Amino acid sequence: MDRFYTGHELFDEIFTINYGSSILILDENFKEGIDLLKAIFKKKKPFELVSYEVKTSGGQVLKIGDLSLSDASVNINKLREDFKGSVIIHNYLPDFLIKYETDAFLRMLEGWRDRIKSNKTVEFYILPKGAFLEVEKKIMSIVDGVIEIKVKREGKGFGLSFIVMRCCDPEYHLHEFRYKIEGSNLLIEWEGEYRDRLPIITFDEIMSRVESYKRDIQFLRVERGATLPTSLPVYDYWLLSQIEGKDMFYIKILFYERFDEILEKIAKWHILGYIRVVKKAEKLIDERKFNIGKPISWKTKIALNLPLGFTKWFLSRDRIRAVPVDVYSAEKRAIFEFLKIFFGESTELGIESLDNLLSLEEGFHEVVGRSTAAERIRKLGEDVTKSIDIKYLPKIVKTTLYIGYKLDCNVKEVSPDLFLVTVYDCFLCEGVRSIRPICRSINGALVGACSITFKKMISCKEIKCKALGDENCVFELKIER
Repeated sequence: MDRFYTGHELFDEIFTINYGSSILILDENFKEGIDLLKAIFKKKKPFELVSYEVKTSGGQVLKIGDLSLSDASVNINKLREDFKGSVIIHNYLPDFLIKYETDAFLRMLEGWRDRIKSNKTVEFYILPKGAFLEVEKKIMSIVDGVIEIKVKREGKGFGLSFIVMRCCDPEYHLHEFRYKIEGSNLLIEWEGEYRDRLPIITFDEIMSRVESYKRDIQFLRVERGATLPTSLPVYDYWLLSQIEGKDMFYIKILFYERFDEILEKIAKWHILGYIRVVKKAEKLIDERKFNIGKPISWKTKIALNLPLGFTKWFLSRDRIRAVPVDVYSAEKRAIFEFLKIFFGESTELGIESLDNLLSLEEGFHEVVGRSTAAERIRKLGEDVTKSIDIKYLPKIVKTTLYIGYKLDCNVKEVSPDLFLVTVYDCFLCEGVRSIRPICRSINGALVGACSITFKKMISCKEIKCKALGDENCVFELKIER
C-alpha cells in the first residue's frame, strides 16, 4: 500500500499512514483534534464533514447533520468516488451516536473500510474521549490507528500532547509527544525543542552541540529520547545504554580518555532523537567530590611502589565482593547452550550471535571496571581526572584481576605500547569449548580499569584461550597512540 505524506516533515517522521487508512482521534475537549488536523493539512485542504452549517472560504466543509444514516453513507461514498486519494475529516460522530442506534452506526463504519481502501482516501474520525466508552473501544478495533490527544494544566496555562497507537513505527507506539500550534503552524517537541522539521545532521551542527555541552557540562543530564535507535553497531547500543540517565559530568569521568569522541556520538544521537540532553537550573555534580586539582598524595605514591603481595594483603582487609566461580561458569554454559539450540554448532548466524553476546559482555565489564576504578580512586582522595605513570600498568593489571576475579597473572612488556597478560587457572572458560576466545569479561575489566587509571586509549584482545584448547588464557593489552 502507498505511503501517505501530509507534508509536515516531523509529523510524517512519527506517523506511518498509508492511502486507504482510517484514523480515530480521541480528543478530551473535542476541539484540539480539529485544530491539530487543520494545522497539519493547512496546504491540502481536506474535506470536513460536520453536523451543522459552518462558514468557510474554501468550500471544503460539508454539512450532513440533516441526513439519515443511509443517505449520509451514500453521500460520503460518492465523495470518496469523486475525490479519490483525498483527506476526509469526520467531525460529526457525537451527534450521530446520539441520534442513531449505535450498532447501525458501527456497521456503517465497518462497511466503509473497503470503500476507503479502494478509493485510497485517508480519513480521520474525531470523538470526544470518554464520552462514548463502549463505542470508542469498538471503533478502535475498526480503524487502522489511533491518536489520543491530552490536555494538561501547566502553571497558568495548558499543555497539549498526543499519543500514537499503531499508525507509526514500533519505536513511537504509545509514546507521548508534546506539541503546540503557533498561528497555523504545528510544532512538535523533538529533543526538548518545538519544531516542525527534523534537525539536519551536519559536521558543523555536531561540533556546535559538542561545544555547548562542554560549556554547560555540570548542568546537563542525558535522558531517553523520543526515538528508539535502529541499525547501530552492538558497541553503540551498549554505549547508549550506559550514558542514558547519567549526568554529563559523570560520563566525562567514566570515559575521560575518549570523552570528545563520545560527545560527538551524543550530539548525533541527540539530533536523531535517540536521547535528550536536558539542562538543569543548578549544578548536578560538585567537582570537588572527585578531588579535581588535588596532587597525588604520598600515601598513594608509596602504595604504588609496594610489592604486590602487600597490596593484596591490604585489599583483603577491605570486603571485596567477587562473583563466585560457579556463577561465571554457569553463565557461560547457559549462553553456549542457548546458541547451540537456536543456531547449531557453527552456523554463520550462530557465530555472529556469539560475537555479539561476547561483545556485550565485554562492554558491561568495561563499564564496571571504569566505575569501580573511578570510585576507588575517589575514595583514596585522589583526583579522578589525573593519570599515573604507565610503568605501573603491570601492577594495576594484576590488582584488577585479583579484585575482580581472584585470578593470578603474569604481565610481560613486549614494547612500551604492548603488554602480554597470561592468566593462570582461568575459570571463565572452564568446561567450555568454543570457536572463539570467550573470556571477554577480562578484556572489558582491563580496558575499563586501565583507561581510568592511565587516561589513555587502551585495547585488549584475547589471543589464546583454554576454550580453544590452549594451556592458558593470554591477552594482548595495547596502548593506542
